[in-house]
Amino acid sequence: MISEKDYIEALDCALKTKKQYLTSALEMEGQRWLTTIGLDGWSENERKEQYEQEVVPYWNRFGLVPKRFWFELNGSRDHHMNPRFLPDDLYYTEILPYMNNAQQRYGLVNKGYYDYLFSDVKRPKTVVLKIEGIYCDEKRNIIRIEDAIGRCRERNETLFIKRITNTRFGDGITVFVPMEHSDEDIRMIFEKAGPSFIVQEKVRQHPLLNRLNPLSACTIRVLSLIMNNEVFIESAMMRIGGQDSLFITDCDDGINTEILKDHRLHPKALINIGKWIENGGGLYDDSFIVPSTEKLYDEVRRLHPRMSHFKCLGWDFTIDEDGDPVFFEFNVAPAIDISQMVICKPLFNERTDWILEDYFERRTWEQNHRQDILIQ
Repeated sequence: MISEKDYIEALDCALKTKKQYLTSALEMEGQRWLTTIGLDGWSENERKEQYEQEVVPYWNRFGLVPKRFWFELNGSRDHHMNPRFLPDDLYYTEILPYMNNAQQRYGLVNKGYYDYLFSDVKRPKTVVLKIEGIYCDEKRNIIRIEDAIGRCRERNETLFIKRITNTRFGDGITVFVPMEHSDEDIRMIFEKAGPSFIVQEKVRQHPLLNRLNPLSACTIRVLSLIMNNEVFIESAMMRIGGQDSLFITDCDDGINTEILKDHRLHPKALINIGKWIENGGGLYDDSFIVPSTEKLYDEVRRLHPRMSHFKCLGWDFTIDEDGDPVFFEFNVAPAIDISQMVICKPLFNERTDWILEDYFERRTWEQNHRQDILIQ
């Protein structure tokens, strides 16, 4: 029988190995993005000086010397290295597991249960679900597959099949119009979608967002932080799908851009993880105002306390034709890479110092959960 001491040592070894693997993978990906984006107009001497005079002294207080390319990558939009940028490897392997209790994540992020968790929030209308092989109607009554097909056929419009979990940037999403397919075709579509999915109606988005892309819903990603009994909106960005895309993917030539405090879109936008373009590539100008942003931020402030296991959350919404926020999903491991690059600011703004000091020194959140099993 293995002793507790041997078990703890084996667990510690496994966690260290996982951390090393994640760090290596993240560094390779970050270097690839930096090569793709490029740093034209930002000289080597300028970057070296900023790193040595601003970044290194800031991180020395925590006993760290993070790699320079993280700050070049996150500062690529404005050609400035903010010393409070969080390196991806530190965020994913240490800071995020410290802030968010990953043991609570798997059931809560399941879209099959959003109707219960967010019953008072506008969401895309559910047609049918399949949960671990069991078909249900929108009220979670068990139905036959033939009934599920029939309920889809009642709607002569575009429907979206979404995997219940892990649909980042369009992965696991299928679009179909039931009246254009036979029953057998729809049966095959269901089988291909896997054991668990949700079928939803298309959201009719706000006319202003339709101007950006009439085919796919423009998605607003909001990052929120709950700290000292208050919810802070740390950043917001707009994701606009590619010209011919019915939904947003990571390879559709769509763009990401920051939503500014005055609700305009930043003139610089990032094509996927590719290149910075000026003036939104011609999609919008300085007069474009994102509708209902304050209404959306108020909704996030209202919802985040329901998920207090997670101090940091990413929320995906759009704005419908009535000017109301429509909730798509929330992410308990919000991506740092695209967020810091697009907004070109530290992930937690002026609260970054407190969070780092708490993690490295005070450890006030340490009692909330066992960090040693939460590397995500």
